[in-house]
Amino acid sequence: MSYQHTNLRGFHIATCEMQHVESVSAGFFIPIGSRFEEAAINGSAHFAEHMIFKGTKTRNALDLAIEIEGSGGAVNAFTTEDQTCLETRGPAEFFPHFLEVMSDMLWNSTFPYEEVEREREVIAEEIVMYQENPSDHLHDLLSLILWPDHPLGRPITGSEASILGINAESLRAFTQQCYSIQGLTLAVAGKITHQEVLELADQLLPKESLPSLPYQPYLKAPFTGSIPFIHDRRDNEQTHLAIAFHTSGRHSEQRHVLRMLSLLLGETMSSRLFQELREKRGLCYSITSDFSLYEDTGTFEIHAGLDSDRLEESFNSIADVLNDVIKNGFQAEELAQAKRFASGQARIGLETAHAHMSWLGDSLTSFGTIVDPDKAREILESVTLEQTHALAKTTFQLENLAISSIGPHTQKGIEALINGFKLE
Repeated sequence: MSYQHTNLRGFHIATCEMQHVESVSAGFFIPIGSRFEEAAINGSAHFAEHMIFKGTKTRNALDLAIEIEGSGGAVNAFTTEDQTCLETRGPAEFFPHFLEVMSDMLWNSTFPYEEVEREREVIAEEIVMYQENPSDHLHDLLSLILWPDHPLGRPITGSEASILGINAESLRAFTQQCYSIQGLTLAVAGKITHQEVLELADQLLPKESLPSLPYQPYLKAPFTGSIPFIHDRRDNEQTHLAIAFHTSGRHSEQRHVLRMLSLLLGETMSSRLFQELREKRGLCYSITSDFSLYEDTGTFEIHAGLDSDRLEESFNSIADVLNDVIKNGFQAEELAQAKRFASGQARIGLETAHAHMSWLGDSLTSFGTIVDPDKAREILESVTLEQTHALAKTTFQLENLAISSIGPHTQKGIEALINGFKLE
């Protein structure tokens, strides 16, 4: 297997040749997501992603589905804060056909009025579904409190109000401006050659790339002394809790240390939070940590589904774990075990053509170059106890903190618990 990369008219063409497999996975990664939207049309990137499945100049929605599925393939799309992706996988011999259909979807969609109106109702139901699911809604609430008055704080799906302002004309304008910009990546992995992909890309991609769009940078407001939080009171048996800390963005040299910090604290069954809150105290079924990195900012997050009757004990236990890490750091064997886990999962995670395709697309969209997986693992292996301890001390501070929760407690009750949340 080998990675290859060519810049074609401002577009990235990247491949991983895997002649031992029988399939191909391909993805178009467009470096445009919800953070590039104006508030009045929040949800445009997600709406457009839905609509490219609804018909082109020569194919209707059923035609598109049959063209892919009838050739043994599957097609999917997703939208994040900073990218939109259209991807497919299927038998290698049909790759040229898959790529032609995907190109047709991206650059020849017609956005018929009646389909836009019908899909608006579908997206409205999707928004309600997320709102009714506590774990999904908790994420939106956390974003709102982390990034107030900023595009990162708005839901990727948009709101029921904002999607009313999106129409066929605005979607056409959005895709014409965004779907051909510099930095767009075509990533392909499987039983293909780089030259084959390059020749097809030359035929199918736009003849010129457009300038990249600017985005609104995030500047964290000064800490005023009170922890920002948001609570949605519901008659749930559980309390869903998210505790987040602001971090630097994806280009920080600390991102690999942050990865180890998350593993040590809450990503595995042997991690500190899981052992303390679930195994020792029985306070929850689920508790985990994670992190998200954007171009200019990021977050370290702790998520938990907790026994509502023991919420104060849970808050105190989380604070105890964090304070112990701030004061004493981790043990050498903990770090060694986390490194073995990270390395093993990274290697397992790149066993498929789809995984290599995603790695290529994410690397080029995020960094403009292909990150070597072996070098990434080597950097993780080089993380020290001193680095994890130093990052914990600078990250786990009250001025970085934001909290969201969903459960049966009153606003005042949650506020009292948060006011008692102390970090050394």
